[in-house]
Amino acid sequence: MRNYKFYLLLLLSFGLHHSILAQSESKETVTYYYEKAQAEMEAGNYEQANLSFRKILKTGSKLPAEMPYLFSETLYYVGQYQNSQSFLDKYFEIMGSAGAYYENALKLKDMLKQKLNRNFSCEFCDHSGYRLKTCPTCNGEKQLLKTCNYCEGVGKVGCSICSGDGVIIYLGTMGNKSYKTCHRCNGVGIHTCPVCEGDKEFFSYCPTCLGTGSITTNVICNHEPLNK
Repeated sequence: MRNYKFYLLLLLSFGLHHSILAQSESKETVTYYYEKAQAEMEAGNYEQANLSFRKILKTGSKLPAEMPYLFSETLYYVGQYQNSQSFLDKYFEIMGSAGAYYENALKLKDMLKQKLNRNFSCEFCDHSGYRLKTCPTCNGEKQLLKTCNYCEGVGKVGCSICSGDGVIIYLGTMGNKSYKTCHRCNGVGIHTCPVCEGDKEFFSYCPTCLGTGSITTNVICNHEPLNK
């Protein structure tokens, strides 16, 4: 029993030590990349700063208090305006007017407003500022002509009223049967497909572009036609 307690305490002690060590290493990693990102920002290398900040996020550790602003500024200069707005909102939420970068944050807020408004009004990009291109599936037509699944491209379907018999059977009170021509199919047993209306095909929204005729690329839009 004593040996069991000893080993249990040993395992708990090892686990606690390992946890403290992992937290220490994580904190050192955050500090390293945080300082690295700031140096890259000062050098105007926002692409590298973006990568450094993202490595901090991947650690899952508590973020430095001023990082939301610095990351927001970085995202602004790499053209990710909506993501920049999200981190700027988080900065105001956490720090309010007490943040060291509060004045800078107010200026960035105005800069983002102009950029986002331009994105919303630009016909060449999505609302995030990424260039659009013609959908390769529908060639910009927004919809596709497909074979009707309901009638399997025949244009006709079996009558649902008479089950394709063409007649409807009525039972009298004495068990006698009477037959009447089906009013739905006029005795034919089939009728025009209600989905494609006999055309055998129908138009549906393109599944690739969801009926918009264009898809988003990973190119930041300059808000100018491609031929300029």
